[in-house]
Amino acid sequence: MVDSKAEQLCMKSYSRRKDGFALLIVLASAFVSLATISGCGMPHHLTTTVDEMSARGEFSQALSYVEEHEEDYQNRNRLLFYLDEGMLAFWVGDFEKAIQAFTAAEQLMEELYTISISGEATTFLINDNTAPYRGEDFESVMVNLFLALSYANLSKIEDALVEARKIDSKLATINLQYDEEHQNAYREDPFARMLIGILYEMGQTSADLNDAYISYYLAISGYESEYQRFGLSVPGILAENALSTAEFMGGEQQDQLRERFPAQQFPSLAERKEKAEVFGLHFNGRAPVKEPATIAFPMPDGFLLKLAFPTYKEVDKRIVGGRLYAKPPEEDRAFDAAFTVAEPIGKIAKENLEDRKGRIVVKTVARVTAKYLAVKAAQHAAKEAGGRDYGALAGFLTGITGNILAFASEEPDLRSWRTLPAEILISKLTLEPGTYEFWAECYDASGRFIRKVELGERELAPGEKILLQFRTTE
Repeated sequence: MVDSKAEQLCMKSYSRRKDGFALLIVLASAFVSLATISGCGMPHHLTTTVDEMSARGEFSQALSYVEEHEEDYQNRNRLLFYLDEGMLAFWVGDFEKAIQAFTAAEQLMEELYTISISGEATTFLINDNTAPYRGEDFESVMVNLFLALSYANLSKIEDALVEARKIDSKLATINLQYDEEHQNAYREDPFARMLIGILYEMGQTSADLNDAYISYYLAISGYESEYQRFGLSVPGILAENALSTAEFMGGEQQDQLRERFPAQQFPSLAERKEKAEVFGLHFNGRAPVKEPATIAFPMPDGFLLKLAFPTYKEVDKRIVGGRLYAKPPEEDRAFDAAFTVAEPIGKIAKENLEDRKGRIVVKTVARVTAKYLAVKAAQHAAKEAGGRDYGALAGFLTGITGNILAFASEEPDLRSWRTLPAEILISKLTLEPGTYEFWAECYDASGRFIRKVELGERELAPGEKILLQFRTTE
């Protein structure tokens, strides 16, 4: 009888130990899976190589590299593949490929706009890298901006205007998705509005002039109310074009703009029909990159908590400005105009992330707390399963393993559209019809010459409006 009871106790003790060790194996496997899944951001070799090639201006090589390594972007980073492919194709002048890639990016952004419950739950349990990257608000607008520019470069103005109108609706959508107390600072894009106005003017109908005036008016309001915090004022080009189209509108609209810009000189619409206008777009610098910001602090029981969130770091650049030149081949004189910063993409990116930081931190704290409570529960369960003989060891090992892997799995989402420029500068030349050689000269903050960019030769017709663009990364 005694032997039978002892045998039963021994079997129960063995069962508890077996269950305890089994639980340890399950917990360890689960945590290892979490740690493995947590590293689902962009592969380091991919971003490093593309960054280095872009910094050297080797956009054709970077495009080939991205396409050769398409599989490395993985499903979660599919959007970034389309964004990088489209941007690099745009830089090399393959606008058809750029349109295909940006169109695919826009469609995917729309699909990812509403994240599935299961996907959101995964990001809560592990980290934000486990969800598909769906882009920042300003990145969504940039897709349509570069689509419009791609079509404009192919002289498909109607298609460009379709993309321009999408920008307007996207800005409205961005404002609607946040409540009044948590509005993002990025809720208007006056440069995009100005570009829309220029594209409308290329249409040259009465309806186009009316739409151009509206776009210019909204752009002026945007620079005055939104972009002043970035140190920008209303570009002279914008004021000039707005005053000119206001002449077409007449009446109150014309009087209001003349009161706002009393010193601004501008040609009449009749004069503009006799001359050609060249708009230079200088895409300068490289977009800021996301880096991790980490805060670690111990709990009273020795558990080490980790809060990790992304922050932007600017990429240094030497070029800060320049001038656009045009010269008739048979003449010695050249016409020139200065470039003005009109779209501070890098500053928008940093501010956009700052706006989201509060929401990111709240979610991170909740996730870290949940991990902590899960490990404590697992530690208690392991201790109970291990019994008097092995409970303390089982609980200790489970706690240590859980803490290490929970700590390691907490990684910030550092994904971003890294092939964007840091800023867009604009310039304008009004020229007599004829043939011209075009180039740009770039300068540093001290006004020292950095480089010359050849922009080719073009024949201009009366009333024609064209875009000339170039990219610098140093």
